[in-house]
Amino acid sequence: MARITVPHGDELPRSADVVIVGGGVIGCATAFHASRAGFSVVVLERREGLGCLTTAASEECFRAQFDEPENVSMMLESIAVFEHFADVVEIADCDIHLHQQGYLFLTNGDPLVLRKRVDHQRGIGLADVEYLTADEVRRRFPYVGPDVTAATWRAKDGWLSAHEMTFGFAKGSAAFFALRTAATGIRLDGQGVAAVTTTRGEIATRCAVIAAGPFAGVVASWVGAQLPLANLRRQKVVLGQVPGMPLRAPMTIDNDTGAYWRPEVAGVALGWALPETPSEPLELVPTDWTFPAVVLDGAARLVPFWAQVAEKLTRDNVFLSAGQYTCTPDNKPIVGPYFCVPGLYFNLGYAGHGIMASPGGARLLVDLMLNPAANAENPFRFERFIAQDQKVCAEDMII
Repeated sequence: MARITVPHGDELPRSADVVIVGGGVIGCATAFHASRAGFSVVVLERREGLGCLTTAASEECFRAQFDEPENVSMMLESIAVFEHFADVVEIADCDIHLHQQGYLFLTNGDPLVLRKRVDHQRGIGLADVEYLTADEVRRRFPYVGPDVTAATWRAKDGWLSAHEMTFGFAKGSAAFFALRTAATGIRLDGQGVAAVTTTRGEIATRCAVIAAGPFAGVVASWVGAQLPLANLRRQKVVLGQVPGMPLRAPMTIDNDTGAYWRPEVAGVALGWALPETPSEPLELVPTDWTFPAVVLDGAARLVPFWAQVAEKLTRDNVFLSAGQYTCTPDNKPIVGPYFCVPGLYFNLGYAGHGIMASPGGARLLVDLMLNPAANAENPFRFERFIAQDQKVCAEDMII
């Protein structure tokens, strides 16, 4: 049975099979799969609670509409978990508030671009993605503007409650979750990982997992690992009440610009991955109060309804927040062992897809712990960023 607590005295375990640095959704999903595989697990979270940093700032959406077969496979696996989440974690009343209202990508450009994308996605295993002509888009979604020329659509995509899912994974595990307990170092010996040091003492272990979101690069640097990560600010706007809001609408994305929106209770959540300069990892990510107007303008480009909403918007109905995407050069996560340090594993760099990929990514990581040889065929392995002749570790890495 899981224990989620602020440890006092000698409550913090002094040894574990697996120590996970980071108590967001990725860390909790990893703890779930690791404990179900029979490992004793400790999760270290320096904040007041689980899922308080990037997980809490997420748009909480999921989709299988990707262009790479490995991403499609991971997302389909994860969505299957979402659809049966209470059974998976074996908690009968665990409700992640699943909304499978679909993902709709709109364009006013060349329809052939989306037609080819759908053909490609079907060819790599996404059988239920649909291509919609302009007339079909407007028939199904009458609020779409007259300039839209085509769309792609998948009905089983949608969104959920990231908070409930994070705690569902935690409570469904047998892990010890140590809150207000910061990892401060990873001690190595001649065999690799020997312990994780914390603000409450040391935990002996032969397996450490870095799942620290924007701070993953900092943690990896403790053992000399340099990860190809960039932290990018991403802002989210929620409008609390939107009269006339199409509440059964899907997650709707302007495929040409990236502006997006989806229903949120009686209102709407909007976002837009605008260009940002990479920054250091932040506990508190600043917001820009010009963003609500900018993102509403972006959403209105293909859905004119949002221009009408913007005209009547009041400050007390606008809620703005921000988090950081931690991105790799190919925007796919790093999942698996670090070849320089035996016993060190990465589960990080999801580029904003951590909520939707957490079940599949965590399952993969634990499978690699059980069967390290499988990493040779792992499309998310760290080594994909390193040329074969550069795979040299510092001599003083393992002491």
